[in-house]
Amino acid sequence: MSSNGEAIERSHQSEPINSYKITSKEATEDSADASEDSTGRRRSNYSVKKKRELIALAQVAGIREVCQLEGVPRRTMRHWLRDAEKINNFEGPDTRKSIGRLGRRELLPFGQKLSKFLEKGRSEGRDITSSHMIEYIRQEHAEWLECYMADKSSTESGHAALARLCQRFVERHGITQPESDSILTRHSTLMPDMTATACKKQSTKVTLSSNDMQTSTQLNMLECERGDNTPLLFGLDIGTSAIKCVVVKAKGRETVATTNVSLKEVTVSARSNDKIAKYKEGVQNVDQILLAVQRAIEMLPESVRRRVSSIGICGQMHGIVWWCSHAVHESADLLLKARGSCIYKSEDTLDPAWSELITWQDQRCTASFIKKCREKVSSFHTAETSAICSPIAAGYGLASYSHILEHSSHTLVGMDACGTIQDFVAFVLCGHTLSSETAMDTTNAHSWGGFNMNTLAWDSHVLRALRIPFSMLPTVKKPGSCIGHTCTGYTAFGLPFQKPVYVPMGDHPCSVLAAILKSQSALGKDLKLTLVNIGTSAQLAMVLTDADVVKLPFGPKSDSLTRKQGNLSFEQWQNWTKEMGLASADNGDEESATQRDAEVYARLIQLGMQHQNTQLTFVPTLNGERADPDATGSILNLRMNNWSMGDITAALSRGLVDNLFAMIPTEVQALISTQPIIGTGNALVRNELIQRFLRCRLANPQNLHLQTTADAAVGASLAPLLVDYAV
Repeated sequence: MSSNGEAIERSHQSEPINSYKITSKEATEDSADASEDSTGRRRSNYSVKKKRELIALAQVAGIREVCQLEGVPRRTMRHWLRDAEKINNFEGPDTRKSIGRLGRRELLPFGQKLSKFLEKGRSEGRDITSSHMIEYIRQEHAEWLECYMADKSSTESGHAALARLCQRFVERHGITQPESDSILTRHSTLMPDMTATACKKQSTKVTLSSNDMQTSTQLNMLECERGDNTPLLFGLDIGTSAIKCVVVKAKGRETVATTNVSLKEVTVSARSNDKIAKYKEGVQNVDQILLAVQRAIEMLPESVRRRVSSIGICGQMHGIVWWCSHAVHESADLLLKARGSCIYKSEDTLDPAWSELITWQDQRCTASFIKKCREKVSSFHTAETSAICSPIAAGYGLASYSHILEHSSHTLVGMDACGTIQDFVAFVLCGHTLSSETAMDTTNAHSWGGFNMNTLAWDSHVLRALRIPFSMLPTVKKPGSCIGHTCTGYTAFGLPFQKPVYVPMGDHPCSVLAAILKSQSALGKDLKLTLVNIGTSAQLAMVLTDADVVKLPFGPKSDSLTRKQGNLSFEQWQNWTKEMGLASADNGDEESATQRDAEVYARLIQLGMQHQNTQLTFVPTLNGERADPDATGSILNLRMNNWSMGDITAALSRGLVDNLFAMIPTEVQALISTQPIIGTGNALVRNELIQRFLRCRLANPQNLHLQTTADAAVGASLAPLLVDYAV
């Protein structure tokens, strides 16, 4: 929940199933305050009318008597008496549970006019979105908008702040979307960045935090002028923890709008026999991902979406999901139409259209199982053919497939296709119904293992060794290949009809592509550079010139290396502060929790900066490694004077960098230290300690260039430019 306590509450008893009610924090707090007293007894909510009656009674009979008679907490009664004048003078409906925020200044100087604009649109039954509000402000209050944007540190932060301000205004004034007995259409939510999906007796909270926006929209208003019909490129990044959309101009590659939705903010109903994915490490709920994609796309202004001319998709690599091709379209359409709200009947649970997603973090493939798989493969391979085949490891698609076949093959009954989660979303988006229409690009195929880099096809020896049917695997295509066009209905996710959809790529290659294109102007056309990304996991990619490649014992012009360790270790510090009672309770206030975590994070880095020369050694392989899933982390050289928080923080940051560089082949280590490095990822951008230890690895510390905008979604949007690309 953000600072103004924004919440989206959905009623399930007396209101239609798709009736959304937007409430302010005070309404939420009053409801919580009135729902249960100190003894756990249930109480009713209080309308403005009831509050007025109790205030009048308390002024005559006294607080104690009224509280005993009505069961109202004394603290609540005192609050009402303190604000009696404002409650009695409230001009809204008597049935309201809240009169809005008391004693606070209006968010906007023209708030009354904006409120009338929204109410007029509501009464006329028109779809009112955040883009409409921003357009109204731009046309009617341009001078205020100019002053407002001038105070912001950047155009991007100004757009994000304005979007949050619009959301706060709507919720503070209690403006609601007209209720309907029908399913809300894709464009009918009052605020597209506030779409909620919830099952009965559940509510979904959408937060906007200035530090870490879990659900957010950024709009470049200068690029969204009315009547502008220039084509735009759409990019979608299906990450492990969030969905991100970006729209860029076809010419100039300037970003027009971005949206971001955290997966944990999307609630879905479960099938009766479904093992909830969120309780299993390394497994995700595909329904949740589809709904998050729907929400992220709908958050984009309609004026921007209708100008989209192509769709590029990327996502988390290595993972695998299976599906029944002929049933996918109907099931996905039903899910998206109902927005995840209790769509499953008992008979539906017997024949699911898709499986759960086994992600790159999955550890069901133990070291012994992987060893057995590799032995099977080696029995079919010569040393020469083995060298050109991508390896098998825990969390990789073919390894997970082999494990399912060996231990739970019954879960694949009825399935006739498989792919990464981004391949599945593309399949849904195109409205495909045949398994032969499933496609995967070379970057994702390589990440699954068992991919022949010479023939750019699945290695038949590996498939025979692991007993994986070739007919189930997707057709491999080069990046930039068109695999279909957007369909109609809900499975189009709100994107325009008949637009080309390009074969999805891996998120890391797309991040590299975005960084390269952004760096070309500064570093030259024939550039060579290294991209280091440290976030949930860590990756390192090198782009080399032809001259450098000739000197190496391997052939590709680029190579990518991955470590499973990222910024997760720092979260343990924050968990410890909660366990020790050093952190105050969240009380549902997500922004306060985010702010507190940011303060803890900053303090740890500050302490670590004072111990950069610590003798402590931290081996951060806490989640194992690809080659050794059973690997564990360790702390070495402990002494009484070197195990402070600062020592451990510094040792951990240095260990992350050391661990990343340890996987670099000796043939290219000299190049790493001399060529420019582009640094991305929240852990690297936010952690000065990691930056310092990374610079220590370079011959020239100035070679490290941090980028916060070179993300995978931008790279995915540029898929049409990759027609002639070859891996």
